Amino acid sequence: MTVRVTTLKGVMAGRYYTEQLPSYYLDGGEPPGRWFGDGAAMLGLDREIDDEAFLAVMAGLQPTTGERLGRRFGETSVRGFDATFSAPKSVSVLFAVGDQQLRREVTEAHDRAVDAVLGWVESQAHTRMRRRGHVVCVDAEGIVAGVFRQHTSRRLDPQLHTHAVIANRVKAPDGRWLALDARTLKMDQRTLSGLYHAGLRAELTRRLGVRWHEPEHGIAEIADMDPKVLAEFSQRSREAERRVGEKLTRFRTDLDREPTPRERWRLEREAVLDSRPAKHHSPSAGGLHESWRTRATALGCEAHDLVASTVGRVRRAAGIDRATMADMVEGALEALGERQSTWRPAELVRELAAQVPTNVTVEPKRLCRFLQDLADHVTATRCVDLSPPIPDGAVRRRDGRPIREAAIDRALTTRAILDEEERIVEWAQQQRRLGGIIDTRPRDLDTQDLSVGQAEACRAAAGMAPLELIVGPAGSGKTTALTPAVTFLQNGGQTVFGVASTAAAAQVLGTETTMAADTLDKLLYEHTRPDRSPQPVYDLPQGSTVIVDEAGTVSTPQLAALTSLADQKAWRLVMVGDPRQFSAVGRGGMFAHLIDIHGATELDHVHRFTHQWERDATRRLRNGDVTVLKDYQHHGRLHDGTAHAIETAIIDAWSDARAGGESVALMANTNHTVNQLNQLAQQRRIDAHEFDPNGPALQLGRERLFIGDEVVTRRNQRTLRTDRGGMVKNRDHWRIVQIHSDGVTVTGRTGTVRLPADYVAEHIELGYAQTSHATQGRTVDVGLLLVDGPIDGRGIYTSLTRGRNANHAYVVTAEGDTAADVLTQAIVRDWVDQPAITRRTKLRINKALHPSLRSGGPSGHGLLDRHRPDSAEIINEPSSNDDQTWQSINRSIEAAGQRHFAERARSCDHRDIGH
Repeated sequence: MTVRVTTLKGVMAGRYYTEQLPSYYLDGGEPPGRWFGDGAAMLGLDREIDDEAFLAVMAGLQPTTGERLGRRFGETSVRGFDATFSAPKSVSVLFAVGDQQLRREVTEAHDRAVDAVLGWVESQAHTRMRRRGHVVCVDAEGIVAGVFRQHTSRRLDPQLHTHAVIANRVKAPDGRWLALDARTLKMDQRTLSGLYHAGLRAELTRRLGVRWHEPEHGIAEIADMDPKVLAEFSQRSREAERRVGEKLTRFRTDLDREPTPRERWRLEREAVLDSRPAKHHSPSAGGLHESWRTRATALGCEAHDLVASTVGRVRRAAGIDRATMADMVEGALEALGERQSTWRPAELVRELAAQVPTNVTVEPKRLCRFLQDLADHVTATRCVDLSPPIPDGAVRRRDGRPIREAAIDRALTTRAILDEEERIVEWAQQQRRLGGIIDTRPRDLDTQDLSVGQAEACRAAAGMAPLELIVGPAGSGKTTALTPAVTFLQNGGQTVFGVASTAAAAQVLGTETTMAADTLDKLLYEHTRPDRSPQPVYDLPQGSTVIVDEAGTVSTPQLAALTSLADQKAWRLVMVGDPRQFSAVGRGGMFAHLIDIHGATELDHVHRFTHQWERDATRRLRNGDVTVLKDYQHHGRLHDGTAHAIETAIIDAWSDARAGGESVALMANTNHTVNQLNQLAQQRRIDAHEFDPNGPALQLGRERLFIGDEVVTRRNQRTLRTDRGGMVKNRDHWRIVQIHSDGVTVTGRTGTVRLPADYVAEHIELGYAQTSHATQGRTVDVGLLLVDGPIDGRGIYTSLTRGRNANHAYVVTAEGDTAADVLTQAIVRDWVDQPAITRRTKLRINKALHPSLRSGGPSGHGLLDRHRPDSAEIINEPSSNDDQTWQSINRSIEAAGQRHFAERARSCDHRDIGH
């Protein structure tokens, strides 16, 4: 994603763009900013940006009269949003080494792509207003945006990018200036990125005839560009980043705080100057281009040759014919259906943009309109709309949706996804009916060492019902409850087989319960192989019990396949898990849905934790009770500070726990932070002389591994076996004991194994820290979580329940915030994928609770999003409470919608584009 949207808050929000941005890179060599949007035109703003006018708009004022546009902004109010569009590195390099004419072509292509996306943003812009306690979402009449194009990174490498600063003021249909409903803007950053890159590729191909590599995640580099050049123009950035890091460390050490944005800007500017080569080049635009060409020449790549090798490679214009359109639609729906159960219309636009062929030469604005029209067509003909039917007489927006429906609430899916989910539901209902005919749970089972909840779960697992659902919160002793049930079934002559989402989890399950176990994927694979029958261990007889561990992580396609197989083979399924922890990768949530329908046997007591207060606290945390943070704070479990201070503190805690003989889970919510923690932990061990950094070493990318280092393997490899017969599994922990010229020897819980060089090169990494997802199911003495970015309640709950003796959260905070402030917002978030049938039910319940707005009456839809701290700035009350005012607003909305429908009817017939 190379379009990022940043929220701009506070009274200084606009000054960066007028004071620092113009001289940040080229000391005046960058072009002046320009206005964009119908909202800007309404304010009399066009052409170049005047600093005073821009600052007035960002302050919520009419720039010529000083009249306030809507409510007065508070000290910390949201003033606007910076959507930053960054070109691929190869495009920036082409701009860097080209002559003036080529640079103009590249920048104009970039500008057209940016403007096309901003036009799409404007067409989707909404505001919200309240009427008698209800909230409606209405069309905005344009946006006000200041557009600032820049040509270099902060490190003075070529980086063509644009800051589009969208003011948090839009005009509503009744003429008032209200706050922009920016939820879609923030949620659709990947859509903005997809549209920008599709438009940029098309325009550069049309203008310059460049070819492209196949896009990855919607982004592609220019083909025929020498990789050495791309690498060269990233080196200065890496050196400058190193110097920035050093300066930031000194700043934090000296002042014990994070720098302000202005102070950070100065430090970065100093680092850029420090990292310049000895031969000084003028900071003017011409001087920089000359220095860039010189750097390319030093690599043996003359600027003329670089341009000649990339420009003019495509000589024939290409549009999108009906066959291509059909392929795009199929590809988009397939991509969406693999990752999620439902999607919003903007997400469909994003996937269609990703499917645009790289040889298309359609003008960006036209391409964006086409993609939106195609998405509308696909929505109407290929998708199932899960929203409730629109009542007659409902007031509608331009997109045809009722104003009672928030733009982010609409949910789409496909018939195939719904059918798959409904088959699972029907199967489960049938199994539950069969299980309810007689009492199938044994009463002669020895459960005296179990809690009441564990005993009931044990009897359920050991019974005869064809489907059992068991819920176990973190630390409730699910495995303890299952073990006697497995023994009881096996003693009765029944086959019991366990499945889990990972091979490592399956091994633990099998070892602790004494049953055969493997991954669910392996069981399904054995029964779908066309070349042979299943191996004996997987060829389970009728009446077998299959125990599904961590059932919440089973994807919907996996569960559909398993239920179908169980139906064919007459197997029992015992599904055990916690729907409040992490869900499946991809489409999921069916375990939770089945529990909502049928209920479940629930383990009633948490056993894992040493301290009683923590046992109680984890139940409250699981239920989303943010007041529990006071307990964690009281017991010293929450820590906050700067990034540097928090990283140091968590590594100190990790080191101290290990020194005390405790097992530790060191966790973070992103791979980037995990990598940082791994490097810090390794360095701490080196500083403690725990292994020799001057001895044999293995270089893996930027990581250097030594004898004694702890690593994890990242791929199941059944052909690699330890000296005790254990297979090498994904997420297994090992210690390096030897480094060879053709691999490494590692030792772990399942034995010692020599890993070949090809496996080592791709599938091992430092193993001191892991993501929160990777630690689900683990139990250690101490759990340590670093939070330095977005995380939801599941991530908090799962991470803070790994440790028996203690669980700590180390939170990077801004000035004035505490760890509890950050975690309070995180706990109420839930990013889990919900099944389409669950989403449909919730939307219809919401409709029943909140009657629709009709053009003749003043009722409304929706409640304030109680978890949004800035909701008061977004919801706007009508200036008058009388029905006449409200009916006038309705008429304004309807008139705008009718004009839009007439325009769409004339323009949208889905003909071939570009032909």
